[in-house]
Amino acid sequence: MALIMLLIISFAGLLAARNSATFEQFSNNMRTNQVARVSAEDALRYCERVAIDTVDNGGANYATDAGKILSTEIAADDESAIRSGAWNTKSNWATGAANLITLTPTYGSDVQGNAQLKVANYPTCIIQALVNERFLITTRGLSNDATVASDGTLSAGSEVWLQSILTPTVPVLSANNGVE
Repeated sequence: MALIMLLIISFAGLLAARNSATFEQFSNNMRTNQVARVSAEDALRYCERVAIDTVDNGGANYATDAGKILSTEIAADDESAIRSGAWNTKSNWATGAANLITLTPTYGSDVQGNAQLKVANYPTCIIQALVNERFLITTRGLSNDATVASDGTLSAGSEVWLQSILTPTVPVLSANNGVE
């Protein structure tokens, strides 16, 4: 009887350990995905500021990154035109690509020296001009454990893609109810 009870208790212990490991994997996946999402959102906000500065100030505040905006306009209302934009070409996301904007946040010296807080994969974005003074902004955020090949392909870790269409100027209603 004691051996049967010992066997039941052993199985219960193994089941509890297995459930604990599964929950740990789930928590880690959620954390890495959240890091990638925050990274992509940070890049999206930065690239929106670059696009707005290009319209408002001629790119004076973000001169280096403003020069990377793809000026070949695509039609914003045509889904196939957006799908054929520069963001959808894998080589444009490779390290060192001409129009790839890499966001490299700077932190205080107390944070920079801490190896646990360093970012392993910086977020990136591509800005492409659309017709009617709009911009298509596509960002890619990666988790710290992400492994990316030189051609930009993800082989491990989490990645989050975000995309927005930005209209930096306020549309004005014309006399014929059209946007000028």
